[in-house]
Amino acid sequence: MDKKGNFLKGALILSIAGAISKILGALYRIPLARLLGGEGMGLYQMAYPIYTTILSLATAGVPVAISVLVSRRETEGFNGDSRRIFRVSLMILFALGLVLTLLIMQSAQFLAVKVLREPRAYYAIWAVAPAVFFAGLMSVFRGYFQGHQWMIPTAVSQVVEQLFRVTAVLIMAYLLFPRGIEYSAAGATFGAVVGGVAGLVVLIVFFWYFQKQKSSEKLLYSPERSRDLASEFIRLAVPVSFGAVVLPLVQVLDAIIVPGRLMSINYTTSQATALYGQLSGMAAVLISLPTIFTISIATSLVPAVSEALANRNQQSLNDRINSGIRAGMLISLPCAAGLYVLAVQICDLLYAAPEAGIPLEILAFSTIVLAAFQLSSAGLQGIGRPEIAMRSLLVTGLLKVIFNYSLTSIPMLNIRGAAIGTVLAFGIGSTLNLFFLNRYTGVRYETGRLIKLTFITVAMGVAVKMSYGTVVGLGLHSHLATLLAICIGVAVYAALLLLFKEFDLQMIKKMLGRGD
Repeated sequence: MDKKGNFLKGALILSIAGAISKILGALYRIPLARLLGGEGMGLYQMAYPIYTTILSLATAGVPVAISVLVSRRETEGFNGDSRRIFRVSLMILFALGLVLTLLIMQSAQFLAVKVLREPRAYYAIWAVAPAVFFAGLMSVFRGYFQGHQWMIPTAVSQVVEQLFRVTAVLIMAYLLFPRGIEYSAAGATFGAVVGGVAGLVVLIVFFWYFQKQKSSEKLLYSPERSRDLASEFIRLAVPVSFGAVVLPLVQVLDAIIVPGRLMSINYTTSQATALYGQLSGMAAVLISLPTIFTISIATSLVPAVSEALANRNQQSLNDRINSGIRAGMLISLPCAAGLYVLAVQICDLLYAAPEAGIPLEILAFSTIVLAAFQLSSAGLQGIGRPEIAMRSLLVTGLLKVIFNYSLTSIPMLNIRGAAIGTVLAFGIGSTLNLFFLNRYTGVRYETGRLIKLTFITVAMGVAVKMSYGTVVGLGLHSHLATLLAICIGVAVYAALLLLFKEFDLQMIKKMLGRGD
């Protein structure tokens, strides 16, 4: 076990686990929807936003805070503090998770009747509540392992958690279906609890193995008290957790603002709803796919930056931040180009709704600014300044609401206005993050390499556009032509990266953990 393994290797491991989890999470909804129908899925979906919002508020910052503190203390030689941080965090999350679980159970009736105005949602809310407790404990273990730059436990537990969750969702929903649709939906939400238990068991096993490996080490402690460590943990965790709630709230506001502003320029309710569905339910889903990889890179980057800072190694800090940004751009730039060039064709292929390509053409560029935002936020979290990333996210959320409100009501833009608003808001947010990251670390961004990557991406985009037109001109069906053009684009991009030495043997070695 290479506990100080390269963060690119960690990012690769988390990316694979994230992709598997996403695929499982997408596939199970097909049989579940067939079983529950629209009404049952509605009850199922009503409980989940409540659960995820409370979960994000309580635990989103935990892995980040623990990984920063553990990485810093290990680098300073205070390995005993790492265990104290783990124990203190576990006690805090145990108590917080228990309180929140009981609070959700106690409030389930009120939430169902008064907030959701659907009394049958009570069972689904009550059933999912214990998942908050187990998810909180898992976040502590994951943060501890990430602080040691060992990403395998997080990755394995994610896949096991999702596998058990998906299996339990389908089995419980099926078994309880004869009792009524509300009980079946509750059985489905209880799958999150089963997944949480399974994931926690996996992490406990890894923890036992990890401690056994380190049993011969002499523990060294800093003069800091456990109370001080707890205060530092809370200071780092709270901004990230509050920041995690901003985007879900903005999405709720979007669901109100965008259709309303479309109707203000004489779209019917049906038309406005359809356009919003194309933006949020089709185009935005495609934009979220590259984030599987960029979030994984960001997760690995946090402890790597923290370690370099604790070592006072400016060169290592500079290299790690730039390697993270470069890896993120290697993924997000071609994704943006491909989604822009083939926006209409991809939406026709996947959704049989080519009109969804209209907002996708613009929204495609958000993959770049989203990646920049995630990676720069990770850098700020790694240096112990998560409050700056949170402020940038608050500014981004506010700007997104303002832009969406003003631009969507311009007739010539309509739904494009909301897409433009997203790109502009995250563009400004990522610029703020990058500015402050440079200010506090002195990092020198590799702008020359990023410009080179941009030119490579443009060349790839031209090749994709030309190949699609050529293949269609030869009489091949549009769907096949789209797939062939994507394959050609991947090949051209890979060839250009190798030609210009932007993806070489050294980077491959780093991703496999065989390089420095």
